[in-house]
Amino acid sequence: MSMTMSQFLGSHGLVRNPFIEEEAQNDKVFEELLNESDYTFNHQAWDKFFGEPPGRGTSMIFGVKGSGKSALRLALEKNIEHFNREHEENILMLRYDDFNGFLEAFKRKREQQDRRRQEPITLKDFGLAQHLDAILVCGMEALLSEIKNTDVPLERLERYRRHDLMMLMAFYVSGPPDRYNRIMSSLARRLLPRGLIKGFFSSLKGLIVGLMTLGIAPLAQRNFYRGVARSAEREILVRDRNMRDVERALHWIPPSYLKDQDVKRGGWRDDDDVRRLFATKFIDIMLSLGYQQIVVVMDKVDEPSLINGDRERMQDFVWPLWNNRILQLHPNLSFKMLLPRQLYESVRKASTEKANEARFDKQKIIYPFRWGDKQLFDMMSARLRICRADPSHPYPLDNLFASAIPQREILGALDKLRQPRFVLNYLYRLIAETCAQADQIGNQPVLISHEVFYQITATIGEDIKQYYQTLGESPE
Repeated sequence: MSMTMSQFLGSHGLVRNPFIEEEAQNDKVFEELLNESDYTFNHQAWDKFFGEPPGRGTSMIFGVKGSGKSALRLALEKNIEHFNREHEENILMLRYDDFNGFLEAFKRKREQQDRRRQEPITLKDFGLAQHLDAILVCGMEALLSEIKNTDVPLERLERYRRHDLMMLMAFYVSGPPDRYNRIMSSLARRLLPRGLIKGFFSSLKGLIVGLMTLGIAPLAQRNFYRGVARSAEREILVRDRNMRDVERALHWIPPSYLKDQDVKRGGWRDDDDVRRLFATKFIDIMLSLGYQQIVVVMDKVDEPSLINGDRERMQDFVWPLWNNRILQLHPNLSFKMLLPRQLYESVRKASTEKANEARFDKQKIIYPFRWGDKQLFDMMSARLRICRADPSHPYPLDNLFASAIPQREILGALDKLRQPRFVLNYLYRLIAETCAQADQIGNQPVLISHEVFYQITATIGEDIKQYYQTLGESPE
């Protein structure tokens, strides 16, 4: 009768399997190791990616699937959470990684607006303006979460900043209509309270002006708000919003303010300058609220259904955002981009014009993002230790192997694997095969035998080759 995996683990004092999770976001073992190490990440690229304070400075990492990019992102998130608990001037992190909704809304609205167009809408049509619109949607959601969970001092804002915030919220808050209307009403009462007396005189003034102009002035004002709402709905393509709901939200803002923003006109659908102005307004609002840094974390660009891992589509999607006028827009705005390795070819082969636009020399580029054999050995040893009933003492990885297997051969296998995901899968398979071949349990730890080690290790090269063929790329 073969041994169970829990019996193998128990023989080494392990209370859970250190190698069962391959996705960082579900990996409790990794999370515990992060917490234990004060949220540091054991990789030579960490300091270059991390920044001081956490998230400051734009950086780009190019790595294959399973190399640990998501783990790096989680480590940054943990650091920012910890930093915010310890400091008054907080850091706001925007997660720009759920692209499907933005892309689908964009495609649908462009097709409706450009019905005479012969060519299909593609990712080449998703420009810098649309990226900034999507990032502003993420910014509104991040700020709303802060307002809900912390004591954000909105009363600290100057009146013109309050108008800025109300306009940005009216344009970019996402979600169903009932949520939108509830949020906008609540914000308006907090940002632009009118009070009973002020509200009474405002209504009285409106009535008098209406009577004196035979109703023309109130009608003109309603038409103005409607025009701004219609323009916002037409020009912002990455989200769906009923024009009437936007119009209702805009009524809290003085017409004189909105006229100064020049947002009633048509034609700013692809206007980068309008979005840069909006982004700068958002940054200034956050600085006024006591935040010191905004960090946009871009990840999972290969996952949207309209991209589906295709290199050319990823390139079309990401290129507009590789623009130094945005990446270095403001010292208090930074971008952390975790990108598939294939996109590094786009950087390396960029034309002079595109390279000058992106100014890659100003962005911290991390390539290749890979691991050494000793780093992987130490990582897996740490996972073993923290999964034991007594995690206070080291438990090196080679404790799982028969003494006849030299450590240099274990390191050699790890060196071929290179990526944490491959190593986790490899060790899981070694244990599973050991359990399948073992038929008794003694008082000593059950070890991975010489035969099992070479049997599984012999398949590494072919497994890696097939994996990369599936991805449509080659291993580093």
